[in-house]
Amino acid sequence: PARFALQADKRATLEMALEHLQRQAPRSPLPSAIALPPAAPLGSVRVDADACTLCLSCVSACPAGALQDNPGQPQLRLIEKNCLQCGLCARTCPEQAITLEPRLLLEPSRRELRVVAEQPVFRCIRCSTPFGTERGIAAMIARLGAHPMFQGAAADRLKMCGDCRVIDIHTGAESRITDL
Repeated sequence: PARFALQADKRATLEMALEHLQRQAPRSPLPSAIALPPAAPLGSVRVDADACTLCLSCVSACPAGALQDNPGQPQLRLIEKNCLQCGLCARTCPEQAITLEPRLLLEPSRRELRVVAEQPVFRCIRCSTPFGTERGIAAMIARLGAHPMFQGAAADRLKMCGDCRVIDIHTGAESRITDL
């Protein structure tokens, strides 16, 4: 018999039931993961490291807190037991770098934060403050490089943090509307 009561939260009850069933399983080696059908409410996410810019829009979209950022370094982290497989992260990702992986992971790491994507930090070319990732800045330059505001010497502004960008705009020798 199970030694837990139903919880008010259905997900918590499911977690307790899964842990109980896992404890009751025969002692023969269990697989580390069991593949589930596409509509299953359990699983992981796969992140294409070559496409991801760590914009973290997926973190904002995740209703269950399964995807989290790391305030100390450019990383995308996952707590697999929280993932609902709703697909909001995949639909929100501007680079289409996220795919869902329905499965039941039977390892304790299912409850722990694990890094699913990380990149080298990009530092401001003026003050060396970290403010993005190398791939993220490269994507921004590719998208905004042809814009008239970022031509000539002003192209370096895309490689500056917000503070240095403002300082550069106000100390640079640019044409002002009042000068024309």
